[in-house]
Amino acid sequence: MPSDGVGRLGDTRKTTLKTGTSLGDMRALAFGALGCGLIAMAPVGVVAQSIEKYSTDMPSVFEIAQANSSSAALSSQTHAFEISPQPLAMALVAFSRISGIDVAIDGTLPDGLQSTAISGEMSATEALDRMLSQSGLAWQVLNATTISVIDPSRVSNDDNDFVTEPVVVTASRRAMGPNGVPDEVYSTPGSVVVITQESMRKAPVREAREIFNNVAGVDIANDAQDPGLTVNVRGQQEMGRVNVNIDGARQNYNQLTHGTASRVYVDPALLAQVEVEKSDLAKNGGAGTSAGIVTMRTLNTQDILDPDEDWGGKANLSRGTNQYDFAGDVAVGARVSPKFDLSAAVSRKVVGDYRPGTHNPGLYQEIDSTPKYVDVYSSRPEYSYVRQTSGLVKANLFLTEDQELNLGYVGSSTSYTKSSDSTNNYQDHNKTDVHTVTAKHVWNPESNLIAMNSGVYWTRTENHQFRPARYNASGAVTTDSFDNQYTLDTLGGEVSNSSSFDFDLSGDVASHLGLDYGVEYFQDKAKTSAELGGLGGAGAAYEIEGGTPAGERDVSGGFVAATYDLNNMFELRGGLRYDRYSLNGDSYWCEEQNSANLCEDGGTPLNIDLSEDGFSPSVGASVNVTPGIQLFANYRRNMRAPTIMESMIKGDHIGDNAGLPFYSNANLKPEESETKEVGVNFSFDNVLRQGDGLRAKVAYYRTSIDNYITLANVPQPTPKRTNLGVITNTSVEAEAIVNLTDPVYINGTEAELSYDAGEFYLGGTISISDTDLSGNHNPYVLDTAYDPFAAVNYTQLGATYLSYSDVNYGTADRLFGIYAIPKRKYTVDGGFRLFDQDLVLGMRASFVYPQDNFGSSNSSSIVSKYFKYRVFDFYSSYEINENLTLRFAVNNMLDEAYVQGTGGTFAPAPGRTAILTFSGNF
Repeated sequence: MPSDGVGRLGDTRKTTLKTGTSLGDMRALAFGALGCGLIAMAPVGVVAQSIEKYSTDMPSVFEIAQANSSSAALSSQTHAFEISPQPLAMALVAFSRISGIDVAIDGTLPDGLQSTAISGEMSATEALDRMLSQSGLAWQVLNATTISVIDPSRVSNDDNDFVTEPVVVTASRRAMGPNGVPDEVYSTPGSVVVITQESMRKAPVREAREIFNNVAGVDIANDAQDPGLTVNVRGQQEMGRVNVNIDGARQNYNQLTHGTASRVYVDPALLAQVEVEKSDLAKNGGAGTSAGIVTMRTLNTQDILDPDEDWGGKANLSRGTNQYDFAGDVAVGARVSPKFDLSAAVSRKVVGDYRPGTHNPGLYQEIDSTPKYVDVYSSRPEYSYVRQTSGLVKANLFLTEDQELNLGYVGSSTSYTKSSDSTNNYQDHNKTDVHTVTAKHVWNPESNLIAMNSGVYWTRTENHQFRPARYNASGAVTTDSFDNQYTLDTLGGEVSNSSSFDFDLSGDVASHLGLDYGVEYFQDKAKTSAELGGLGGAGAAYEIEGGTPAGERDVSGGFVAATYDLNNMFELRGGLRYDRYSLNGDSYWCEEQNSANLCEDGGTPLNIDLSEDGFSPSVGASVNVTPGIQLFANYRRNMRAPTIMESMIKGDHIGDNAGLPFYSNANLKPEESETKEVGVNFSFDNVLRQGDGLRAKVAYYRTSIDNYITLANVPQPTPKRTNLGVITNTSVEAEAIVNLTDPVYINGTEAELSYDAGEFYLGGTISISDTDLSGNHNPYVLDTAYDPFAAVNYTQLGATYLSYSDVNYGTADRLFGIYAIPKRKYTVDGGFRLFDQDLVLGMRASFVYPQDNFGSSNSSSIVSKYFKYRVFDFYSSYEINENLTLRFAVNNMLDEAYVQGTGGTFAPAPGRTAILTFSGNF
């Protein structure tokens, strides 16, 4: 899959960097195609290497092709080549993948240059000669496993030295379709998604969540009033089930509210690419994770500067209707020397309380004991404003030809207000600051045994929240105001390496073994503080501090994964993870109904000491049935470690004397998940016309989760005593994090299709999911003696029962806060590129249908059944010149009223919004 793009050496793939110039401070672009067959585009700043001198006569193409400074020659071994006519850069990647020979570009590849088709058994020498026969280019051997492609017309004979002109290769890999998705997505034997910068930029977004709208199997579950992201991958979200990271640094922030608890704050203007890995967790980033890895890579020098630029920048300025007041960003970069470059970016966004759509005004129905229909007229979108300032600084140091150090800082400050329900009666004013610091080292020598990546990171998320006092109808204070500070620090590090081995089984059969292995560790430290305003009414600091508790969590893991490839036709993969976590701390529980043991008095002490380790295997296989069709199947198990919040929650629910305590569960177990998937990749060129391309990926998955962790109603240990001789047990509920005793099942089908013919394109996705999140659980979470009637409602006077009813704790209708991704979601994206592709006109459409089964508490007002909806967007761009582009987009063209759907939101989505953007290079 694509590398992190930080520097010139990529991730763990070997990249050959060669230059045939002695002209001083010249740059070239290297195509590295070892193993995965990717092209890695990178500037080269190395000392020019001496090349064998020639006679004073201009050498012929044949002479150049056969010249070799080291007298090395390519192996005479034959390979089964099947490479159709295509852009030469892509043909060279295919050649490298089949032959195992690295290809370096020494000179230029003219735009639009096509390769000649090659087919059949032949040596690498024969294949190169045929492939380049109509190109006017030649090749030469640099060593036994590396060749250089050159342009003979650029050869000079100054002092009889062989010299080539500096050149720029304008594309490093083929990226097609509506969103420019790179080709390797459709050759990866598993479910992976790449959200490109092209996709994120073509229609400006109000919220970061919108960049995931057209992704199969991925949804965002948080409320529209909160700019943070809660990423749901294949029905799983929150609490580390999905590792969402920025440049590899985990974003683990949790805060208890009505709605989702896990959130990631990021500015899309700073993003270069987002990759969603849904299949392969046998890698660093998989520790404590069960559903996927979402890597948000931010801008770096190579994203800002063209390959031939020493300095420059990019800027975007947007303004629109419907309170889209302003969005602007500037990014600059400089290649200070061949061994050092710098980049920086800053972004500012100001959007106001938008107007919701008016067409089909029904939004959702609250799922509780008295179902409530909610439409745009009863669910006001107040407090949907955002004020966000973000920035980054990056530095890349190229220590040697095969080592680099990448340093980075990404930060943001976001101000917003959110309410507790659709009526907006209670508001919380928030200012969230995020700081992420990363340091990475890449060592990639010319060795099959070493391709090493290591790094450390630190992330701090701070939310300063002010909760105004609450008043009753007569104006008296019922709940005091709170001034809260939530902080989570995450410190982590990782090391990984790749080794590869080639085997020649016979004259026409070759095989390859790749080994990847590494270790990782991260630590979460949470701290929460609260101060009351002293205005009177109910309220205590412990209510806030216990809901989002302080604590420390340590998670570590290691992995080894092997990939065996037979003749580029069959691939077998196997992996093994080892993970361990520990959680220790002092908690307490509050027996609210006993005046001698209220939380104000410190509660009943409860020691939390949780730790566990385990092994998680994974296997996979793929077969290239025919050129362009690849079948794959994968299986994995994973252990998901509980978070600080899940393990240490305590205190009491904030409110008007709500009397709803939170209980810690000292016996909480980790989740154990099992995922199976089968799928197929399609990749065809020249389908309907010369130069077009069809790409598609289809997968079916089934996940089962044991010990699923969620919030539930549980009984208090003792009944409520109102006076001597009378016991009233009518309000005995508490809340606790529990393990479900029944497995959770999630299965679905995903499809992604893309067709690109240059002048026009069409693509789309299909997501079909069936989610069963209902389940029984043990409600007696405290290690204490419970009253025999703790789980029933009754009133007793002396020996006479006045009333009696079973509360039925421990069943599915007592669960809280479970969100289900849409049952069906279809997206379509198509358009035209006119006037030599300077003008782009496109449309996107989404059709969303909710789940039938939510498996959530009937008494929960935070989960709702949303209604189906459809959204149409228009986007366009016109490249005025090479330095200025004008973009115009209309989001929600039909002014549809809807809530973005996983059933966990109150605020409707924005109505019709037109946005004008100027994008410039300098």
